Amino acid sequence: MELTSETKKSLKAIASTTVVMMAIGIVYAVVFVRAHVHSIINGIVIGFTIGFISSVAEQFFFAKYRQRFTFTVLLILRSLFYVVLISASVIYVIAFHTAWMYSMPLSQTFQESEFHTFMHEGEFFQVIVFSLGMSFMVNFVRQVNRLLGHNALLMFITGKYHQPVEEERIFMFLDLKSSTTIAEQLGDKLYHRFLNDFFHDISSAIVESKGSIYQYVGDEVVVTWTMEKGLKEANCINCYFRIAAAIHLQSGKYEKRYGFVPAFKAGYHYGPVISGEIGDIKREIVYNGDTVNTAARIRSECTTFKKDLLLSADLLSRLSITEYLSPESIGKIKLRGKEEEIEIFSIKEAA
Repeated sequence: MELTSETKKSLKAIASTTVVMMAIGIVYAVVFVRAHVHSIINGIVIGFTIGFISSVAEQFFFAKYRQRFTFTVLLILRSLFYVVLISASVIYVIAFHTAWMYSMPLSQTFQESEFHTFMHEGEFFQVIVFSLGMSFMVNFVRQVNRLLGHNALLMFITGKYHQPVEEERIFMFLDLKSSTTIAEQLGDKLYHRFLNDFFHDISSAIVESKGSIYQYVGDEVVVTWTMEKGLKEANCINCYFRIAAAIHLQSGKYEKRYGFVPAFKAGYHYGPVISGEIGDIKREIVYNGDTVNTAARIRSECTTFKKDLLLSADLLSRLSITEYLSPESIGKIKLRGKEEEIEIFSIKEAA
């Protein structure tokens, strides 16, 4: 049975997290316990247990239900989960190791003086404090990074865009069709829920396509790529079709909740932009330049030409389009606010 890309991504995340936790287990054993083969073995097994169970929980529970919880509640739940997981893993791995070493029943190991020493003379308390501190810090950073946007926190910390940088980037402006009518039909609160569902359901497709969400503007999402990531395997264009597939898979949910399946359109362009931090009491990384405006103007032409996806000829010439995608020239047009004409194309999936 062939695995879906989403399943492959989950398995890769589980495997990488498990390996990292095994390495941390070794480091903890050497630094905080002692550099002995048995301590290192315990560290590896503990790291494997924590890494595997926590990554499965992240992929199949926290990722699925995190929208239901506030920032604080999710942080507390995650931190407590990790503390319990780490504590239980340490206790039972040490107990199993002791039972194996001395060929005794597992239940008997809990009566041994060494186990009581571990539990009551500071070492287990040290594990609790370490796990609580680490889990709180890691989960806090993870959730802040999610609020700011993909890798935005790292960019702020490293100061990548503290000074303005000129670079070439690809932009996709994607917005919903008939959003005004939908808002009137649903009402403000239900419309907000609808937008939240839509943006949530397309996020995985954007991440899988190596894109970064630049901003949400009403019913519109702006996605950007570096040239390397966007051009590789035509990630930027394939993002649109992955989004379409994701919404199609959720069509039953939308029909049940809202009575319709959302439709959308997108415009693409690439070129030079000035990237940098801006603001004081609220700081953001922004992209300024004609490239951004042109991508937005191309998206607005989707309505004029009754097309769901339009892109500039400049971007199309840089892409490696597979036989599964079929480009069609719309011709040269003058975009609103532009003096020079620009050739645009539509792309659809080949039959």
